[in-house]
Amino acid sequence: MIYGKGREACPEGSFCLYRAVEFNAGQQSGVGDKILVIPSGVYVDDFAEYGFDHSGDGVSAVVNNTDEDNTLFSAASQQGHALPVDRNSSIANLIRVAMAESPNGTWNDQARSARAAPFVGNLVVRQEFRGKWQDAGKVVYSYRITVRASTTRVVKWALGFGDLPEGTSLFKGFSDVFWGQILRDGTEGSVLLASPPGGDHTVDPEADLLIDIQVLYPTENPAQEHLTSLNAQQLA
Repeated sequence: MIYGKGREACPEGSFCLYRAVEFNAGQQSGVGDKILVIPSGVYVDDFAEYGFDHSGDGVSAVVNNTDEDNTLFSAASQQGHALPVDRNSSIANLIRVAMAESPNGTWNDQARSARAAPFVGNLVVRQEFRGKWQDAGKVVYSYRITVRASTTRVVKWALGFGDLPEGTSLFKGFSDVFWGQILRDGTEGSVLLASPPGGDHTVDPEADLLIDIQVLYPTENPAQEHLTSLNAQQLA
């Protein structure tokens, strides 16, 4: 456990969990706030042992300063829902990453354990950037999301991504035709889609479920060609 603020406070080769959003930047103290530093290759089965639990002292931002893809879990011992954190990436504000079935609707203060490897579960989700175009002074980015079940059919599911810049939303051309539920439309920093109530559009082992999604951003940025924290959840 160290104290600090900013991405640069995370040592090289470490996976770092910050108590406050924006990497503790809002903390007035000169030493910043708590950061749990997990060296590459080390596992933490329960963040609560270090004072990071499902309260206001939970994880609110994360930096993966390693060359390994990592995963956060909502329960101890790598259980519960999973959130990928790609190698050499960061998430500045977990309030802006939605999670279905979360007490506060987001990943903020919900991470309880980690795994220094990509999550391998029943639902596998991938993304492909398809292009971009101008629309009324903003920029539409198009993605193809592919979801497949590894072993068993999933009827109820949620799909999300987040840490989006202010002024972002789902493009109306997508929202008007999407056959599932739109639980969050990007205006609060995250998108959360869900399966339709009738049980259609299941995720199966033998066939890919394709979702062509368009997101409207206020400005153009190469970083927006990759969706942050893309994850799929199997719901009860």
